[in-house]
Amino acid sequence: MSVPVHRFDLDGPDRPPLSELRAEVRRLLAHLHPDVVADVELVVTELATNAFEHARAPWCAKVSLPPGAVRVEVDDGTPDLVPEPGRSTLGSLRGRGMLMVQAISAEWGVLRRPGGKTVWARLPA
Repeated sequence: MSVPVHRFDLDGPDRPPLSELRAEVRRLLAHLHPDVVADVELVVTELATNAFEHARAPWCAKVSLPPGAVRVEVDDGTPDLVPEPGRSTLGSLRGRGMLMVQAISAEWGVLRRPGGKTVWARLPA
């Protein structure tokens, strides 16, 4: 039995629609504990922001609910630039987002594919 995947298009003229993305995550996860929802909001925001700031379009976020977990994925069009927790190409005052993702998530990783990659995280629900 496959798990439904909820897709959120992040392509836009200036920036990804993060407030709308967070609102959709809250709606989708309304049945879960508020702390879980807040953690998922933070993770999806960090992954989407990283994709927008460091990678090319197309950008897409996906949320699914495998048993006992929430899986967040963000796709982008830059397969060769992989996030490194604690490092940023935008300066020494940046780079903490992936450290937060790493701390909050049960696990996270990167799946490269032709023409892009998916950065994913799994959080306990």
